[in-house]
Amino acid sequence: METDMHKTTRLSLKNGVGLTCVTTNQPKTSCLSAMLVLPLSDASRSSSALLPYVLRSSCRDYPGQQAVAAQLDRLYGALLQPVVRKRGEAQLIGFAADVIDERFALSDAGALFKGTAQLLCALLLHPQMPPRDVLAREIKQRCAAVAALSDDKRAWAVRRMYQYMCADEAYSAVELGDPEALRAITPEQLMEHYGRVMQTAPMELFYCGSLPPEAVAEQLQAALCERPEIEQPVRPTFFAPRRPVRDTLAAVTEEEKVAQGKLTIGLRTGITAFDADYPAMVLFNACFGGSTASRLFRTVREQMSLCYYASTQTDKLKGVMAVASGIENESEPRARAEILRQLELMQQGVTAEETEAARRSVTASLQAMYDAPLSLENFYQTQAAAGLTETLDELIERIRRVTPDEVTAAARKAVPDTIYFLKGAGA
Repeated sequence: METDMHKTTRLSLKNGVGLTCVTTNQPKTSCLSAMLVLPLSDASRSSSALLPYVLRSSCRDYPGQQAVAAQLDRLYGALLQPVVRKRGEAQLIGFAADVIDERFALSDAGALFKGTAQLLCALLLHPQMPPRDVLAREIKQRCAAVAALSDDKRAWAVRRMYQYMCADEAYSAVELGDPEALRAITPEQLMEHYGRVMQTAPMELFYCGSLPPEAVAEQLQAALCERPEIEQPVRPTFFAPRRPVRDTLAAVTEEEKVAQGKLTIGLRTGITAFDADYPAMVLFNACFGGSTASRLFRTVREQMSLCYYASTQTDKLKGVMAVASGIENESEPRARAEILRQLELMQQGVTAEETEAARRSVTASLQAMYDAPLSLENFYQTQAAAGLTETLDELIERIRRVTPDEVTAAARKAVPDTIYFLKGAGA
């Protein structure tokens, strides 16, 4: 898809290595990321989650953290961040680099990208076995990151709800790993796991910047020349039940010492980015709780004052939706009933005015990604992980064609599955 401002190109560099390029002059920084796409497996996700944090510390071409840091300084202070994400039943691990665009560099055209690509690929392809003290430090930090998940109570309540709702599914797993499993990892075990990953996992590359896709592909092919082709990459399998897996609505209450209760309702929609009605689900999400013009914001929060906040979010590869709200404990029965009532009202019919307001909000948010390379990276790496080829512009165009009746039809597919209440016990 091409406009006057940007062009999106999808290329295959070799079997098991894909590249998405967004060629644009809009942002002042460019982005390069490399992700290994893995099934979210209980047996290996802790080792997989640890890998990028260990790999960033040293490699054959840049031995030691000081050498890596020095190279980043030479690249105009580029930022290179380890990444671990959960997308449906996929675990994405790798690196994302944020660096000033070639247009603003004093070096020869393409030299800045070449240096960034060489560093990123060197860390992935030629790691050095970590000393035990380095590994121990990274394990300690990863365990701390897992423990810190519960600090953000709003996000924690959503995560806990999904752990109950999807208890028998890989989706319930913590993508950052489990502390007990992390602490048991040795340098030898980690490098063995690294070898298996590199032999089986597809690699997805993303670039956003001013360089033409041909130049990007040429430099990345050179940087990846020592990576062998993978004849049969092992790709994740995505599981999106169309209906709840249980006969009755589940309800779970847990209590913590927080001043504000968190009421979270999980719904099964069965609609994912693989489906033709996905754009209608995007607009239903915006109409229900995904914008300030939504039913939940206007009614439950503003008119009835039952919540401090009320919003919805979806996972495009899982076919689920979470309604998240912050409430006083005593408001829980009324808030729960009103949220479910608003869902029923939407299932009776979404108005043209609601649809247009949602369309404006969603379209503006998606178009704003072109000013934020890391947001584009997140979108396209999620697409690539699932084997989806639709561009952002193509999704926007489909959203523009959705009718109110189609939004209503999507709403009717949303079935409440699990109600989770994190009850506040006082701060």
